[in-house]
Amino acid sequence: MALEGRAQDAAQTKEVLPPPKTGLVTLHWPDLMKLEAEVREQLMSLQAGLTATVKDPKATTATLSEAYGTMGEIYQAYSLNSPARECYFNAGFLTPQDFRWVYLLGTLDQQEDLADDAIRRYRIAGTLRPEYVAVPVNLGNIYLQLNRLEDAKENFKAALAIDEGSAAALYGLGQVALSQRSYAEAVNYFDQALAVIPGANRIHYSLALAYRGLGDAEKATAHLAQQGTVGVRVNDPLVDGLQELIKGERIHLIRGKLALESRRYAEAAVEFRKAIAANRDSLPAHVNLGAVLIQTGDSKGAAEQFEAALRLDSQNTNAHYNLAFLLANENEHGLAILHLQSVLSVDPNDLSARTFLAQELLKSKRLEEALAEFSRVVKADPDNEDALLEQVKLLEQKRQYKQALDSVEKGHAQYPQKGRTAATLAYLLAASPQYDLRAGARALELAQLIYKATGSLEHGAIVTMALAELGRCTEAAEWQRRLIATAERERKTDLVTKLNTDLKRYERGKPCRPAGDPGAQANAN
Repeated sequence: MALEGRAQDAAQTKEVLPPPKTGLVTLHWPDLMKLEAEVREQLMSLQAGLTATVKDPKATTATLSEAYGTMGEIYQAYSLNSPARECYFNAGFLTPQDFRWVYLLGTLDQQEDLADDAIRRYRIAGTLRPEYVAVPVNLGNIYLQLNRLEDAKENFKAALAIDEGSAAALYGLGQVALSQRSYAEAVNYFDQALAVIPGANRIHYSLALAYRGLGDAEKATAHLAQQGTVGVRVNDPLVDGLQELIKGERIHLIRGKLALESRRYAEAAVEFRKAIAANRDSLPAHVNLGAVLIQTGDSKGAAEQFEAALRLDSQNTNAHYNLAFLLANENEHGLAILHLQSVLSVDPNDLSARTFLAQELLKSKRLEEALAEFSRVVKADPDNEDALLEQVKLLEQKRQYKQALDSVEKGHAQYPQKGRTAATLAYLLAASPQYDLRAGARALELAQLIYKATGSLEHGAIVTMALAELGRCTEAAEWQRRLIATAERERKTDLVTKLNTDLKRYERGKPCRPAGDPGAQANAN
């Protein structure tokens, strides 16, 4: 399958990597024989890592996309544009909302003078990341080459709206003005660009042309004398960072990440250690090596790597979180809490860390703090059923029965399909420790629906509670006996004991409602 109908480079070898999914294109391996031995070894190693990921049936779509995209970046860094294009196409097909791959494909189109394709891709990229100033600057430059001056002006001005100090956008507007023979306007823009980047001496040539157009021969001559070869480039972290990828540390990081994503942990550990050998202060190498060592069961070694990462960056959230994970497994809950609090001091919106913190506070019997954290999680993420149910339990422990019922009511209203939330609501309506919060008829209706859907004995027991709350003691007893018989057949001894205890109350007759909290009744009155 040819990539969008475009012929492949004749210099490619016949070796290919078939696509693992429909819609992807075949990757044609480039001819590496003419490259330096070290570069050839690097690329062959990375290609092997990509192949392993592509052939891994457990690889996620995101993992495949990242593997293809990273390989494409390496190819582009070495000017192997044809395989880079195939890699970016596959990466973008897998994750179409990822700005990087459509943008980098656009840069290849622009480099190869495929103006229409470049414009189309840059426009898509601009919708994905409107703040990325290189997109409108690149579009402006293409339109300038096509002599579509109004389109060029519009995009350069859009770039200035993002970054008012963009020398590339100012220079582009100067070129538009020069083409439109608006020489005074051109001088203004060129002067501004030169003020931002005084060393960009190529601007002097454009200024000379503008002054010549104004009829100022003296200034035109002066600027011609200062002209040079240093131009103006837009700030473009993605493209500018490509060369960083082919340095020693970065190569090992890429290899390590590919191996880690494919669960080749021994290989990943070797690569991350090589990255550290190349740069002992490599923060991502320490963090990733720690993550690998967790997978291999070397908790002590993992902790050492995370501690090393924190010595380099005391606010590194990944290192703090992973250390918290290791400490929690060692029942060092107090220390785990400190690391999780450090994560949240940097990123208060990290709900994973906040949930983890709430769980650790709960294990440490710091119930007030745990309740506060679970409540924050529920407020930020109402879909988090685990956090909601923990919040409800803690509210009940604090005898805040109305707040507990209100919270689960709200959760059920938002997500009626969530079974555990519905069951908790039915239970509280049938057996809340505060009598005036109960609603037996509603509890029965809800509990019967749940039991019909699940057949769970525990849910059946909520039906009997609701019947008892309604004073239908004989029916409750009949339900309970059937539940006990089933529990005995299933050898659920603990459940049988509990069900028998409740059965005695139902068999005594009215009143047989579930017992409440005497203190709650007094407070309610």
